Amino acid sequence: MVTTNSQVGYVYLIDENLRVRWGGSADATLQEAQSLESCTGVLLTRLEDKNASKKMEVQEVAPQ
Repeated sequence: MVTTNSQVGYVYLIDENLRVRWGGSADATLQEAQSLESCTGVLLTRLEDKNASKKMEVQEVAPQ
């Protein structure tokens, strides 16, 4: 007798605006895993750039 798992997990990559940028379930193929890695890299770069811009704005406003 073969049974299937009734509990299925899902993974979502969400951006800073709460938009789903990647989603998946079950075992990922190599291409899907690479896509997740690439999308994660893009979002992390955006976050780092945004944080760097905020730091520069604070430094410009702060009294010397």
